[in-house]
Amino acid sequence: MAANALGVNESVVHAPKSQANPYWYRGGLGMFGSAEFQVNMDDFVDPVTTNVPFGWTAAIVDSGGTTATATTATLGANGVLVIADATASEGAAFYGAKSLQLISGKKMFMEMRFRTGDVTDNAVQFGLSALTATSNPEDLWTTAAADVVAFGLLDGSAYPQMLSDAGDSGSTAETGTLAVTADTWTTLGIYFDGSALFGFVNGVQSLKWSQASTTIPTAVALAPFVGHINGNSAGAAVVLVDYVRWAFQR
Repeated sequence: MAANALGVNESVVHAPKSQANPYWYRGGLGMFGSAEFQVNMDDFVDPVTTNVPFGWTAAIVDSGGTTATATTATLGANGVLVIADATASEGAAFYGAKSLQLISGKKMFMEMRFRTGDVTDNAVQFGLSALTATSNPEDLWTTAAADVVAFGLLDGSAYPQMLSDAGDSGSTAETGTLAVTADTWTTLGIYFDGSALFGFVNGVQSLKWSQASTTIPTAVALAPFVGHINGNSAGAAVVLVDYVRWAFQR
């Protein structure tokens, strides 16, 4: 029997949602790449070579830090990265090409699903960075990067924090209202509505960036990244990353 062709005349997008519903930031943004949207999802089912997941560009690794694919059943998730460290203040990060940018008037979202057993003594960050300083993993999510948008845990708090900085403008991290629970899969989201930045925890808004719009790095080439630094003196912390995804309006 011959198959019927399905014609799609416009981009396939996430259904609109009220701001009272979880994950409303996805609404109207692309589910697949198209002429209207740049879309990517990495479920980490491909090999990791020298701490660099397949399709990413490079890694920044402290002594004792590693990034590897989980090769055994991993807490009910398929395709999982394991970012580990050996001692305090060590970890690893990986990043992609500087091929993305925030554009004024254009929407985007970026997500990461992760879990860790220690939510108060780890830094677990993801986002976009200009990569102007790469000697340490944490350079990707500090103002040393000059242009950065990052969201996630910082050592000392279970409440994810956001940092946005443009041209090393001197901005400071802001703390959201929703905490992360240890040993629980959590989805963090960054949303840019074309003018303002927001942070989400499991689809619920946790913060809106309150500092000047000049601290948001628009029209700058940025690279996606994920990173972890252990802040626990006992060492041997582990972060599991299930996926990273994003959708940018062209």
